[in-house]
Amino acid sequence: DVRMMVSINADGSLRELEVLQSSGHSILDDAARRIVRQASPFEPFDERMAKQQDVLEIIRTWSFQRRGLSGSVPGAG
Repeated sequence: DVRMMVSINADGSLRELEVLQSSGHSILDDAARRIVRQASPFEPFDERMAKQQDVLEIIRTWSFQRRGLSGSVPGAG
């Protein structure tokens, strides 16, 4: 598992990407970073959201498993 914080600017560009908790394997940490970078830029915030905030921070745990990749948000579900 790799726990990361992703910060996105209102225009959808990637502001910051930080590994908060490493998987212990640099190849997996790097893969999670690469996935986020390849997914960017993201959709710009809609007008209402852009008026409320200029940056969105998302903390997510990426879980690499033999059958593929899954993600979870603590406390969800």
